[in-house]
Amino acid sequence: MVGRPLWERKVPGSSPGAPILIMTSVETPACPYLTFFHRPRRGYEFSGDGEAHTTLSPVFETPVSFSSLVLSSRRPAHTGGWLLAEAQICTNGAWSKFYKLGCLSEKVNHSFDSQEDEYARVCADLLKLNAPAQAYRFRLTVGEQADVPDVFVCLTDAAASYAPDAAVLPAGTRTIPVFPVSQMRLDVPEEDRKRLCSPSSLCMALNALGIKADPLETAAAVYDDRARIYGNWMLNTSYACARGCEAFVTRFQKLEQLEEFLTPQSLVVASVGYGRGELAGAAVPHTPGHLVLLCGWENGKVRVADPAAERTEDVIRFYDAAEFARAWLKNKRGAAYLVRKK
Repeated sequence: MVGRPLWERKVPGSSPGAPILIMTSVETPACPYLTFFHRPRRGYEFSGDGEAHTTLSPVFETPVSFSSLVLSSRRPAHTGGWLLAEAQICTNGAWSKFYKLGCLSEKVNHSFDSQEDEYARVCADLLKLNAPAQAYRFRLTVGEQADVPDVFVCLTDAAASYAPDAAVLPAGTRTIPVFPVSQMRLDVPEEDRKRLCSPSSLCMALNALGIKADPLETAAAVYDDRARIYGNWMLNTSYACARGCEAFVTRFQKLEQLEEFLTPQSLVVASVGYGRGELAGAAVPHTPGHLVLLCGWENGKVRVADPAAERTEDVIRFYDAAEFARAWLKNKRGAAYLVRKK
């Protein structure tokens, strides 16, 4: 089954398992970042017994070769239920093994070790390929009568490059009301505060969407007890889904895409990385990886809720569009959580 781009995305009712490309447009058919939505129904293989059931997807060929894969899904709502998510990739006709990407449940969530081989390696929440692949499929194992969830798969084009017009903001001004949260003011040890950017940003996103959230409760819910991190992408998006949102990992190519995806009903938690002096006015002077909540734009600047601010009143700040585009779209290849109302 071949992935369909947005301009061909009307999926017939008889093919609900077909993927949908959601991060591009008719005007930019060569967009390198592809995100597919999968609803495991017809065309999938189902097997198992009363204790656990396994769903195997068909093979999905991709419009371009890809160099990384991130899978997003929701955790089982059923008490005691669990989900094991795995993916397999095909490089030049040769299939890899299935890589374990995450185990989700109401109480315990974790990633797995690197599982490195000649095809790829698992980096907590990211399947990083050694050579470009042209197809993938996934396998979901659910326990305790949990439902089979929908799946989002985010791919990165192996040949993707930084777009020359990436820093062009949408026209006009947009402001999304956000209640600020400073991770540096949370009642935890100082070393832990520095690690809570992801749950703090996600907490702000949920509150902005009208879903009451507490940063420390969010942190406890998204903690990866295997990797010992709070920023596992799959765990953060699955928690947002458990709170009633649709949430998944995706990648942006241009700031102009915020016109469609940054609204009062749809928030973007962006991954940024930058060196000293590369992002003027930043809450931290330099970082290899940090999560912030985007909440608008005006006058050539991106409005950001940066949880690393030392004071709550300084969380909302403005970053130069060109500098922010480099920190997000170039250095982190546009990685983000999209969190929106269903």
